[in-house]
Amino acid sequence: MKPKQIIILIVIFAILALGILWKSWVRSAGDNAGAARDGRVAFAEFAPEKLERILITRPAKTGESPAVELSKEDGVWKVKSLWNAKADPAKVENLIQKLHSVQGELRGSGKKLFADFGIEDAEAFSIKLFGVGNSSLLDLRLGTKQAGENAFFLRKAASEEVYLVDANMAELLGIYDALNEATPASLFWADLSLFNLDPEKVTKITVHRLKGQERTMITGLERKTDPKDPLKTFWKFLRKDMSLSPDLDKVLKFITVMNSVRAEKVVDPGGKEFVRLQPELKDGSVLANSEAEREPVWQLAVTEGAGKTLLNAGPKDEKGGLVYVKRSGDSTVFNLKTSFFDDLNVDDTHFVKDILPAVESRKDQLPSISDGLLEEQEQAAPHSSGGQATPHSSGGQATPHSSGGQVS
Repeated sequence: MKPKQIIILIVIFAILALGILWKSWVRSAGDNAGAARDGRVAFAEFAPEKLERILITRPAKTGESPAVELSKEDGVWKVKSLWNAKADPAKVENLIQKLHSVQGELRGSGKKLFADFGIEDAEAFSIKLFGVGNSSLLDLRLGTKQAGENAFFLRKAASEEVYLVDANMAELLGIYDALNEATPASLFWADLSLFNLDPEKVTKITVHRLKGQERTMITGLERKTDPKDPLKTFWKFLRKDMSLSPDLDKVLKFITVMNSVRAEKVVDPGGKEFVRLQPELKDGSVLANSEAEREPVWQLAVTEGAGKTLLNAGPKDEKGGLVYVKRSGDSTVFNLKTSFFDDLNVDDTHFVKDILPAVESRKDQLPSISDGLLEEQEQAAPHSSGGQATPHSSGGQATPHSSGGQVS
């Protein structure tokens, strides 16, 4: 092959290589542009660790339901719009993570299209995230119209671009009604659990009935270290008249019950519709108060490690089927169903070991003392037909073979 031909081939190959590189670059640029358009990049960019406050509202329904306000205090999320009740950390964390990672597809742009998505400022749900000093981290609008069960429309407040996201926004916000009729609810965010105990760390459980300064213990359990083996522990009753040992399984089951009980709702701690639950002293006793109706009538105390949790309860509201309860060191007052309260209101007999069915069955088969005595009497008794007659007599006090009277 001549040198001239070789040069021509090299030029052709170079042109082809440049063409391939150009096509690849154009495709890459197009993909990036498409990703930006269809939301395959993070739609809501913010730093979760900087988040201090969340505000959820719906202007169209503000008169029916106030804004939901979540605020972080000393690292703990509180429902500020619900008398500062502790928030459910799992629900708050789930919302933050989903908003941080949400992606979507661009479905429209321009204010004229907002009504088609129910995403006008006055109609849509507003989700605002704030950082330190009330600095805005993210401001979103959630449309009231859906494209499917898990298909919702979002836009940034300052933007006219509307995105379709595949996150279940209604579930994240605790909305279970039709979006166009729904309002955000503070109660959804409240932590309604009364206990969060580690069974391995619980060392003491007591239940007292209270009446003024009088305290009557109905349940008293304490975990002790086995003197023969420091690595082993056992439970015992605190009352001296309880000589039996508690059933370990029943104690553990009761701890599980305490962890599982959920309150019905949070109520106004300054309200007059319920018995005010008096704060406790450090030693667990009740403050003296001339107004008996302001004192609790029942108290459950649980020692876990170095800490102690007291749950105070007022009298039952039989008509409403509720009991008002409050934890120590917490201003939140809860409504608790009486059926759940009854699960906590137990005495020592609740923890006594059951007699094994096999033992019960065996006891039923064994003859009793009275049965034995009766059998002995039957064996020793003469086979007479009646009265006190001697054998073969027909009655009265007649001698053998007599027919009656006092014949000699």
